[in-house]
Parts: sequence; C-alpha cells; structure tokens
Amino acid sequence: MSLFVTNFSTIDTVIVVAYLLGSIFIGIWANRYVGNLSDYLVAGRTLRLRLALATMTGTELGLVTVMYSSEMGFTQQYASLYLPVYEFLALLIIGLTGLVVYRLRETAVLTIPEYYEIRYSRGVRVLGAVMMVVSGVLNMGLFLKAGSQFLTAICGLEGEYLKLVMTGLLLLVLFYTVLGGMVSVVITDLVQFVILGLAMLLVTGFVVSDVGLEGFQKVVTEHNGYYDPTSTVNPSDPTNPRGGIGPLMLLAQAVILFTALMLWPAGVSRTLAVRTSEIARKLYLWSTIPFLARRSLPVLWGIAAYSFFLSNPELMAQLEVAIRDDPAVSTVSAMPLYLARIIPAGLLGLVVAGMVAAFMSTHDSYLLCWSGVITQDIVAPLFGPLSQKQRILTTRIGIVLIGIALLVWGLWYEVSTELWNYMAITGTVYLAGVLPVVVGGLYWRRGSSAGAYIALLGGLTGLLALGPCVAWINSQPSLTSWGEVRSEHLMLASFVVSLAGYLAGSLLLPDPPRPATTANVAGPGSGRGPASAG
Repeated sequence: MSLFVTNFSTIDTVIVVAYLLGSIFIGIWANRYVGNLSDYLVAGRTLRLRLALATMTGTELGLVTVMYSSEMGFTQQYASLYLPVYEFLALLIIGLTGLVVYRLRETAVLTIPEYYEIRYSRGVRVLGAVMMVVSGVLNMGLFLKAGSQFLTAICGLEGEYLKLVMTGLLLLVLFYTVLGGMVSVVITDLVQFVILGLAMLLVTGFVVSDVGLEGFQKVVTEHNGYYDPTSTVNPSDPTNPRGGIGPLMLLAQAVILFTALMLWPAGVSRTLAVRTSEIARKLYLWSTIPFLARRSLPVLWGIAAYSFFLSNPELMAQLEVAIRDDPAVSTVSAMPLYLARIIPAGLLGLVVAGMVAAFMSTHDSYLLCWSGVITQDIVAPLFGPLSQKQRILTTRIGIVLIGIALLVWGLWYEVSTELWNYMAITGTVYLAGVLPVVVGGLYWRRGSSAGAYIALLGGLTGLLALGPCVAWINSQPSLTSWGEVRSEHLMLASFVVSLAGYLAGSLLLPDPPRPATTANVAGPGSGRGPASAG
C-alpha cells in the first residue's frame, strides 16, 4: 500500500484549469473599473454588509487556514478546537459592542498607519507601516509553501514539483491582483466564497461518511487522542515536550487572536471598505458562524486523517518516514494525502478548485494590503506628494516585490514548529505594538507619540519566540535559571513590553496640546463610540 495514492484525474485537471482561467479573466475585466487609489485599495468604500461578509470570509478562509487547522486536528486532535471557540467568542464580543472597529471606521482612514498620523505623528505612521509590512510578509511567508504542499499531495505529484507549483500559483495571484486591485479581489472573493463553501461541505460529507462516528470515537478510546487543551502533555505525542498546549499557551493565543480579529490589516481593510461604521460592527457579528466553520471543519478533517493513519499502521509508518526525509512532506500533508484517497475523481477537481480559490482569496487580499501600506504610509509620506497614477503604480510594484520575497522565503525557510504557531509568533511582531497604540489612541487622550514609538518597537521582541531564538535562549544557563523558556512566554512578554512602553512613554513624554479639530477627529471622544454603535 503506497502513501502517495490519489483519485485526481484528467477531468479534475480540466475543472481546476477552467477555474484558473476564469480568475484571469476577472482580473482583466476588473481593471476597467479602477479609477483612483480609493477604488484600488478599498473598492471606493461601496461594500454593503452581505458582500463585505462574503469577501471577508473568503479572505480569512484561506488555504493556509485550512492547512494549519487540519494540521492541528492531526497533531492535537480534539484539543485544537479551542481556537474555533476563541474566535467565535471574540467575534461575538466585537460584533455586539463595536469595540475598536466602530471608532476606527469613523476616522475614514484607508489604512491603520494613516490613523497613526492623524492621532500621533507622521513618524509614527512610517514606523507603524514598516512594522506592519515586516510582520505581515513574515507571517504569510509560508502560505505559498503550505498551498503547494496541499496541491502536490492531493494531486499525487512528487516533491520535486513543489517549487514549480509555488511559482505558478504566485504568478497567477500576482496577475489579477496587480491588474484589478480591491475591485478584482472583492469580485473573485465572492466567487471563491461560493466555490469554497461548496467544497468544504463536500469534503466534510465524505470525511464523516468515511470515518463514521465510531472512527471519531476511536481517536480518544483507542488512538490515545489529545482532548484536554489545559494539559501540557499531548498523549498522542508524549515524547515531544512542546506537543501540548497548556494554560499559558491558551492565554497567549487568546490575546493574539482577539487582537488580530480587531486589527489585522487584511481584515481591517474590509472594515474600512464598508459604507458605514454600523455595517463595520455588524460585519463582525455576522461573521461568527462562517468563521466558526472555517476553523472547526478543517480541524475535523485533520482528526479524521489522524484516525485513518492510526488505523493503517503501514501508511502511518510511511508518512513518518516521508516527514523525516522529504522536505516537501510534513504533518501539513496528512490531510490532503487522506482526502486524495476518499474523494472520487470529478468531485476531487471541485475540491481542489475550491482550495485553490481559498489560496488565492487570501494571497490577493494580503498582497494588496501590504503593498497599499507601503504606498500610502511609507513612500507617500517620505517621498510624496504622488499622483493617483503614481500611487497605483507604486502599489502594483509593491505587490510584485512582496510576491518575490514570499517565494524566496517559502523556498528557503524550514519551519521548526506547527504552521499556526509560526503565524502566531510572526503576527505578534505587529499585534503587540498595534494593540496599545490604536486602542490607546481611540480611548485615551493622554496617549502620546513617544509612547507609540516605544510600543511599536516593543513588538520586535516577538521575534524572540521563533524556534531558533527559543532554542538559543534555552541553551544559555543564565537565561533559564527559573526553568525552560517557551514561545508562549515570549509572545506574552512582547505584549507586556509594548503596553508598558506605551503607558510609560505617554505619561513621561506627553505630546503638546493639539488643535481642537484634530482632537475631535482622532481622540476618544470622536463620533459615536461602541456604546452607541447599536
């Protein structure tokens, strides 16, 4: 019995190619409707609730989300369901209160760093933009590789095709994103939302039918599955001291996820693209169910893959050898290797098209977001003024350069932890600083530029949570006299450092008094706050 068996056939190839050609056509067509930077970055602020909900779900339900969620289901089984629960509760709180997102939309900015200049100074805007781009590009550095691992596994391709698949996918996304900007992103995300939704329901049906209730029960009763996330010991991987979750990691992930839902740039771009602040609030409330599905269903697939491989020891042994010896195979590959066996030809093509849709819906939005920040918040403040055509051209150049950087990073960097943990760590570099700076700016009049500078730079301490840095720290006896240092310690420390820096800098180095008009626009008393959002 071979590990690399697939039902992917010629008809499946035709389905996927037809979908890709349609995406190219959309990019060419959408280019006709791009007249200025507002059109290009936020679709002219014309998004209504239903369209904004579809495109936001399409963006956040990327293939990388499917891959890291299924990987967590495979490695941590039922314990990994804490993340979907966290996200549901956080979205519910934000949607009911309008916390942060309501006031942020009322400022009418195009990007978060633009708000930094209104509230603090131009220097804060530029530094905040640099931190955002660095963190964002690092964060999506493995998206391309994860997507390619999915395609090579489910299509039965050898590992040598990995680099070729990565390059091809990137070129496709660059093509229609560069042409159409947010217009093409919104249109394609709407199509991708429908296709991906159908694909996810299809996969879930086959998974449940294949494994059955008994198979899911065996994960705990016979296969020593992990179900208690408060335990730091993962019974399915007891020899791995970092395989468990534990209370401290639960706390760190709660802080990271809540902050990301409010202030992660790709999501905020949808908040800033809707018609009104009230729609921005409702967008989060109505996102609770689709976002719960986007995390929990792939976890279910990963749990099913775990049950399948544990029930087939020969295949499990082959998978372990491939993970050890083949750089194109990792625990991320378990789910697509499993799906390639249980979904029949023809339907498998629809599933792959849906997953490619998921891949593109995340990449196009992220590329546009980061390049827009480079144009709006780094190049224009430092070298402006720029005409609308120059801004759009700069944004398009930024998309291409970021794409090249992602390809190089994805080919070079070997992740030493699970995909989600890598994303949480690199996201911390931005999130630790943006949380006090934005929340303090919106709700605390005494927040100052000095505090903002310190907080943003404090986010760099999040890099210490990366695997190589953690390993170095633990190799220094003088730094570990109180015990082993784990990544969750350092992620939480990064938030503490940034918050303390913001408070201390603001109190010790306050800004001079602002004109009344500026304070009214940016201060905590501006407009209607969350309390009146309903």
